[in-house]
Amino acid sequence: MKVSCRDLYAALRTELAPLLEGLGFTRVKEPRLGWARSTNAGRVAVFFQCDKWGWDESWGARFTVEFERSDPQAQAGGRADRIGYLLEGFPALDELRRCNNAVIERLPGTTGGKLVVARLPDGTDFVAVGVQADPEPAIYGRDLWLSYHSVEDARQWAGYFKRNLVHFITLFEGGVLSEQRQARARFDACASRVQACRDVEERARMLEAYARAETDPHFASGALQWLGYLREQAGGARSGGSPQPGPDRLPP
Repeated sequence: MKVSCRDLYAALRTELAPLLEGLGFTRVKEPRLGWARSTNAGRVAVFFQCDKWGWDESWGARFTVEFERSDPQAQAGGRADRIGYLLEGFPALDELRRCNNAVIERLPGTTGGKLVVARLPDGTDFVAVGVQADPEPAIYGRDLWLSYHSVEDARQWAGYFKRNLVHFITLFEGGVLSEQRQARARFDACASRVQACRDVEERARMLEAYARAETDPHFASGALQWLGYLREQAGGARSGGSPQPGPDRLPP
């Protein structure tokens, strides 16, 4: 039986509305399912967002969770986090991965062997058809989408968020950052400086300095990867070949 986005939202609303309304949240009228409350630091909102591609008989559908804060007094205006980045570096991110894997592993497409994995020219594998469970422990942030196929899946997700959503909101409101998320902030600051610079040699020096100073090996490796692209680009320009383009931002 097809399970629509409306069905998912109904299951979530049943479990979460009493919980959030008891904390001073009220429903937000927009296509996403959301609640918001006003605080001294501005308006805080949480939204459940369905994937635009809808439900598939073999692979079901997906959704994500977004946290938003708007502060009219702040110069930047506010901030937003998706759940896969909010939980970066916390054990809850890997718990969420395992819960999602459990759903993916019982999808009809998975049990029916319909997953199609293809390979790019550089040797990188990617999912061409379907949804694949993530076998690696989740430490670093990612754009995480959660799968569901049945009404029971929707109810299980509703129960999960009933148990955990208040904690996630507390992390977001308090601006609590793991060591990995703090490393990402340093990484992003470096990326902004590099992207604003037009001199290739100076960009390379920035990346080298960042990689030497960065204590998180994941993000240091990302800077070195981008540095490699810059060097290939410079070499390609000198030789007249077609250089490999650098990434728009430091990976991943």
